[in-house]
Parts: sequence; C-alpha cells; structure tokens
Amino acid sequence: MTLADYVRADPRDAAFVTECEQTASELVTRRVGGAAVPESVLHAAVMEVGANLFQRRISRTGQSSFTDPETMGNPHLPALDPLTPAWPLLAPYLGPGIA
Repeated sequence: MTLADYVRADPRDAAFVTECEQTASELVTRRVGGAAVPESVLHAAVMEVGANLFQRRISRTGQSSFTDPETMGNPHLPALDPLTPAWPLLAPYLGPGIA
C-alpha cells in the first residue's frame, strides 16, 4: 500500500504525498537506527508518520473545519511530533527509552 492509498489522497496531491512519504521514511529510518525491525512494521510506521504529515496540511491553522466537506471526516489535530503515531509500533524493537 502506498501513502496515497492510505490517506485516500486526491491525485492532484501526488507531489505532496510523495514528499510526506519520503520525509516519513527518513524520520523513521533515523529513529530506528541499527535496530532490527521487521519490514512490515517499518512500512506501517512510515504510513502512520506519513499520514500524520499529510494531515497537517488540512489542519495547519491548528483548528479542524467541521463545515468543509473535504475535512469533515477528520475532526482531529495531527500530533505535534510526527513520530507519535509510530511509537507503539516501534517501541518493542527499540528497547527502553531514556528519561
């Protein structure tokens, strides 16, 4: 599955979706480092981070629009840290965090 499919992006957003997917891949790869993480988990983490980055464009003002038909299905704000949705997926493979 591609990020465009995952977020149900309009084909007109292809360039932006590609940018989000590349950024997500770089962020996840850097965070994982040399840890052994299954490919399927890496892919899921990239999709989650990419979706978070994609949704920021819709919610860039910090508010959701409940009257816009384009955003009615997404009445939430994306996480400030783009890696937030990936933590539960990656945590078992990255070991304990440092406080």
